[in-house]
Amino acid sequence: MNEISRKELQKYMSRYDVDYSIGDFTPTVCALNGITPPEACGGMEIAPVLDQAHHLFGSAGGARRTLIFCPDAVGQKHREKYPDLLARVERLAGLRFLSSSVMPSVTPVCYATIFSGASPEVHGIRKYEKPVLSVPTMFDVFAAAGKQVAIVAVNGCSIDTIFRNREVDYYSLRSDELSHRITRQLIKEDRYDLIVSYYTSHDHLAHVSGCDSPETVRALETAVNYFENLVADTDRFWGSVNRVVTWTTDHGNHPVDEASGVHGMDIPEDMLVNHYYRIRRGSPGA
Repeated sequence: MNEISRKELQKYMSRYDVDYSIGDFTPTVCALNGITPPEACGGMEIAPVLDQAHHLFGSAGGARRTLIFCPDAVGQKHREKYPDLLARVERLAGLRFLSSSVMPSVTPVCYATIFSGASPEVHGIRKYEKPVLSVPTMFDVFAAAGKQVAIVAVNGCSIDTIFRNREVDYYSLRSDELSHRITRQLIKEDRYDLIVSYYTSHDHLAHVSGCDSPETVRALETAVNYFENLVADTDRFWGSVNRVVTWTTDHGNHPVDEASGVHGMDIPEDMLVNHYYRIRRGSPGA
C-alpha cells in the first residue's frame, strides 16, 4: 500500500465522517478479479463487497467480467433530492457505499484516483487538466494479467484522455448516446473482461443549465435508464459467468444560481458520492 496515498485519502474520509473513499474502488475491483492492485494505490478493499463475492463465487476473486458505468457528477445530494431515481440503481445493485471524493473535486483528478487508487499528491493531477496519467492504473494491472480492456467515452473527455498509452482498446465517440450503444454492442460480443462506459451529459447540463433544471434532471434519469439497460445486457450476454457491474461516479456539484452549477470545492455537495456494486454468479448454460 502507498502510505502517502492512504494518508491523503483518509484525510477526506475523516473530514466527512465516512468509512469509504473513491480511492477504494480500484483495490476492490482488482480483488474481485483476483488481481494485485497498482503500486501507487492507497485505497482499501471494501470488505462487504468481497464478502458477497466470496459467498456467490466461492472465492472473492472469482469475477470473470466487469462493467463499470461512470455517470459524471452524481453526488449524495442527488440521492437525497431524487430518491426515486437513485433507488432504481440501488435495487439493481444491492450494495451502496457512501464515499468521500478528493480535492479538487473535478473530473480528471477524481477519476485518476478512482482508477489508480492513488491520491492526487501521488498520481499528479491536482487541477483541472488532462495529462496522460503516469502512475500505474487498474487498466495496467488488468492488461498485465492478460485481461482484455475497453474504455468507451465521449472523445476528448477526461476518461478518454488521461488513460491513454495503455494496452486498452479505446472507443472515442461523439455523444453519450453513441457511447451507450457501443457499450451494449461490446457486452453482446463478449470480447472484453473489463469495460468502462462513461456518461458526461448530467455534468455538462448542470454546468450550462443549472443543477436542478429540467434538462439536467432528465439527464440524470437517462443515466439511470442506461444503467438498467447495461445490467440487463450483462445478465443476458454474460449470464454464464461470474460478473460485476458498478455505478461509479466522481464527485457531486452545487448551484451557482438557477442557471448554472459547479463543483471543485471541499464541501459535502461536491465531495460525497455513492458507489454501487452488483455481483452475480454465473449460471452454466445461461
